[in-house]
Amino acid sequence: MRDEYDDRLWNDGREHTNQDIDHLIAGIMQAFRALHRVQWTSPWTDNRTCDTACRP
Repeated sequence: MRDEYDDRLWNDGREHTNQDIDHLIAGIMQAFRALHRVQWTSPWTDNRTCDTACRP
């Protein structure tokens, strides 16, 4: 009985820890993607559509 209780606690704690680590890694990857976008994109490769008012 005690072993089953400890096993459930261990598995629940490990599951929550793994989820937290996954969220942390996802946040870090999002930061790296933003840094990559800032460093390596150039204005002439942006897919923005130019407003017709700014065209001659």
